[in-house]
Amino acid sequence: MPTIDPRRLLVLRAFVLSDSVTATAAALHLTPSAVSQQLAALEREVGHALVVRTGRKLALTPAGRILADHAEEISSRLKMAEADLAAHAGGVLGQLRIGAFPTAINWVVAPAIVELRRQAPGVDVTVVDAEAHMSHRMLMRGDIDVTVSLEYESDPERDSPDIAKFPLYIERFKAVLPHGHPLAGEDGIELTQLTADGWIMPSPGNPCRTMVLQACAEVGFHPPITHVSDDYRAALALVAAGAGICLVPESALSARDADWVTVLPTRGIAPLRKVIMTTRRDNQGHPVVRAGLEAMRAALAAPDAEIYGPLARSDTFSVE
Repeated sequence: MPTIDPRRLLVLRAFVLSDSVTATAAALHLTPSAVSQQLAALEREVGHALVVRTGRKLALTPAGRILADHAEEISSRLKMAEADLAAHAGGVLGQLRIGAFPTAINWVVAPAIVELRRQAPGVDVTVVDAEAHMSHRMLMRGDIDVTVSLEYESDPERDSPDIAKFPLYIERFKAVLPHGHPLAGEDGIELTQLTADGWIMPSPGNPCRTMVLQACAEVGFHPPITHVSDDYRAALALVAAGAGICLVPESALSARDADWVTVLPTRGIAPLRKVIMTTRRDNQGHPVVRAGLEAMRAALAAPDAEIYGPLARSDTFSVE
């Protein structure tokens, strides 16, 4: 019977999640050569080829897939062991890595850090600025522990059984127009009134761009895109310069924006941004992760947004 080094199984699991030796090395803080050596040593231990070259990439063999499933289970059990030991210690102590998009950092994550300093001073928080379409990949690779991200149809991890989701809030997009726009005096606006304008959009791949385009398609038009920026402050500056119009989530706007652009509520069909927290399902019971999730829910202050019901406060979070 072969003796399998569990540490090499975790390297195999990281390879599956990262999909390349180079990305695996970066995730594990190793050199690509060291990763290749670990995989080769694992193959010798089990007596089977685990990876095979297909073109320029390496892929798992059938034996590799079998072992990768066991590696995933072992990783999950280790996470559970860490959670049980941390709970046994009777206190919350450790590092929490949070990936979030910029407005969520401002609106949810930063206030939660203040909350954690009061409730769990042993938690050391690291924040990574990550748009929603990147944060779930980072979560699955193990680069971060928790995300504040978006729920959207084209998310490749949307239905992953490995991810636990916790709703935070829903917010509607508002229309942002130059002060001199013919519709600037309206008290509300429908998307069909903006078909002749040039639009400022987030870049392709950004979920907010997808949400806006889907809403426009529902009312029968494709907006002419004249400028592209993922920075809402930059988009508002372009609007103020008369370069076009845009739709912006409520949380990305401030009262001071009315001094240089016109902000109007949208009526009828308009995009909605559903903001959620996520973590790996095998990690959701960890006391540090739980403390972070609870702090972000408690710190949330959204007077103009439609808020989901409160997060479950029990031994295990309820998954929506």
